Amino acid sequence: MKLSNEDTVEAIRWINEQFECNGCFPACCTQNESTNYGKILQHVKAYKDWSKTPSTQDAVNRWMSSWLCSDEIDQLRGSCKRLN
Repeated sequence: MKLSNEDTVEAIRWINEQFECNGCFPACCTQNESTNYGKILQHVKAYKDWSKTPSTQDAVNRWMSSWLCSDEIDQLRGSCKRLN
C-alpha cells in the first residue's frame, strides 16, 4: 500500500494506536518467534524503528512495507478509506 499525503496522517495515528493497544503489533513480530521473549524483543525493535521514522510519506511507506503484514495493511487501508 502506497500512502497518499492525505493518508499519511491517518496511517501515523493508526500505527501509534496499534502500538498502544496491541502488544502483538506488528503481527510479523509474533509469526517468526516461538518464545514470548523473542516476540517481545521483536515488538520493541519494531517500536524503536517506528519511533525513529520521520513523519514523511516515503518514510512511513518504507516502515509499513518492512513491518506490516497484508492483514494489517488491509486494516489500515480500511481506516484511511473511512476518512476519505
